[in-house]
Amino acid sequence: MKEIKKSEVALIAVIYGLCIGFMVYQLMVAKNFQAVIISIVFTAVIAVLIAVLISMLHRYMQSVMVRLSDMVASLIDMRETEVFSVLNDDLLSKLQSQVLKLLRILKSQNTKLHNEKNEIKSLISDISHQLKNPLANLNIYVSLIKEEDIAPAMRKEYLKNIENQLEKLNWLMESMIKMTRLESGIIRLNREMSSLNDVLLTSLKQIYQKALKKNIDIVFIPSEKDIKMSIDIRWTAEAITNILDNSVKYTQESGKIKIQVHKYELFARIDIEDNGAGFDEKEVNDIFKRFYRGKNSNWIDGVGIGLYLTRRIISMQDGYIKAKSILGKGSTFSVFLPLES
Repeated sequence: MKEIKKSEVALIAVIYGLCIGFMVYQLMVAKNFQAVIISIVFTAVIAVLIAVLISMLHRYMQSVMVRLSDMVASLIDMRETEVFSVLNDDLLSKLQSQVLKLLRILKSQNTKLHNEKNEIKSLISDISHQLKNPLANLNIYVSLIKEEDIAPAMRKEYLKNIENQLEKLNWLMESMIKMTRLESGIIRLNREMSSLNDVLLTSLKQIYQKALKKNIDIVFIPSEKDIKMSIDIRWTAEAITNILDNSVKYTQESGKIKIQVHKYELFARIDIEDNGAGFDEKEVNDIFKRFYRGKNSNWIDGVGIGLYLTRRIISMQDGYIKAKSILGKGSTFSVFLPLES
């Protein structure tokens, strides 16, 4: 601002100097005194007008600089402040618009980074919690096996328990790898026109032996006509398998699981219904959370990732999933996948 003020004073001084010089010249060379007076007055008026214009320009520039400073300050503080009128289609308004766009981008990036940081903290906490019990159990069983006077039958039982805990850890690691790869975008779904019945049959094969061991009756009711849709066969089968696996786990021996497909104009619906343990309706928004275990699921082995992965996979294909249940009577999971328009 001081530099602008000095430049303004210097410019006005030059103008006044030129005007005085011009008036002196007129007095020395002009013969018509009246014309000289008129010329001097005209020159003085022009000089005053120029001085006023320069002063106004200075004040305007000063105002612009102050507002630009305020705009930069608001950008630093991540505040959206309009210092120039948005109604004016001038350079300053356009500059302000671009700055506000930049601010929104920075805010979005900061929010994303903050969410990712919280997500990482939550993930580390969840993983630590999930690893704690299996590792503690392994430590106990290893200590027991080290005892010299342990009976062979007990040693065999402890080894079986160790094997079970290792299987649980292996399943946990595999599930977390899948989850991380999906969330980070490392895996991109390869969607292609596929038969929905083929996908469901692939999923049924995955859980058939488990269901057979518990003598669970599985009923599959396909749609009247095979449905072709743009899906990733492998990951969609994985999503359906997770639901079916839960149904087998939480259904008592000689229970029943029914899979039925409905075709509508814009989407296909896959209903997976069982007469198992069910869950409290209050938990319907929690069962799809990462590592969530239902209140009545302590008697079943699991890590609480399956349904989380299922919803993630389905949503990545523009679908969604709904669940309803009656505690002690069973659950129904409905998967909705869009058809080609």
